[in-house]
Amino acid sequence: MKPETNSIEASIVVGLAATARALLIVAAAVSGAAQAGDPAACANAPPKSIELVICKSAMLSALDTELNRVYALATGPIGGATSTTIQSQQASWLATRSACLKSKTRVACVRDLSLARIAAIRTQSKSARTADAKGTSLGPFAFRCEPPDTLLNITYVNVAPGFAWIVRKNGASMLQQQRSGSGARYEGDGTLFWEAQGEARWRDQTNDPEVTCKRSDSPGQ
Repeated sequence: MKPETNSIEASIVVGLAATARALLIVAAAVSGAAQAGDPAACANAPPKSIELVICKSAMLSALDTELNRVYALATGPIGGATSTTIQSQQASWLATRSACLKSKTRVACVRDLSLARIAAIRTQSKSARTADAKGTSLGPFAFRCEPPDTLLNITYVNVAPGFAWIVRKNGASMLQQQRSGSGARYEGDGTLFWEAQGEARWRDQTNDPEVTCKRSDSPGQ
C-alpha cells in the first residue's frame, strides 16, 4: 500500500487539544528513553503502547532517534520561523502514530509515519538540515524526470535497512534500499528509484517504463 501525502498531512495538521498537548510531553519522553535491545528501557515502556512497539524494533528505534534529532534542531534555539509550526504539529502527529496500535501492520505503520515526519521536518526547517553528519537522514533532494515531467522530492534515511521517502504530486512512497552494483537503488511495491552521480532512473508502477531523472538545485512543490 502506498500512503498518500494528503492523508498523512491532513492528520498532522489536526487542531491541538489539551489532551494532545499532554500526549506530546509523555510520549516524547518515553520514546526517547526506549532503545531496542535494552531490556531495562523496554521494561519501562508502558504495556500495549506504541513506545513498546518501537523499543522492540531496532529499525523503528533508529528512526525514532533520527526523528527526535531533527525535531530538536528544528525547534531549538536556531529553529527559526518554522519552529512554532513544527511544534504545533507534533502532538497530533504523536496521536496519529499511537493509532498504529490498531493496525495489523504496526511496524510498517510506525515506519511510514516516521519517515514521512522526518521528511516533512527536513523540508520545512533549514535548521533541521544543519548537522547531517551527526544523523542518518539527508535531503530533501529534487529530481526532475523526463515526460510526463514528474518532479520528485526525495529524503534518504540511512538506518538498517536504508529508506527513501519520495514525495510527488500524486502522493508519496516508501522505498527500501536494495543491493546494487553501482549507485543507490530503492524499490517498493513496483516503484523504482535508482540514483548514481546526480542522475536517476524512475518507475512509478510495475508496468510503467523507466524514465531518466536529473537532480535539480532545490526541492520543488
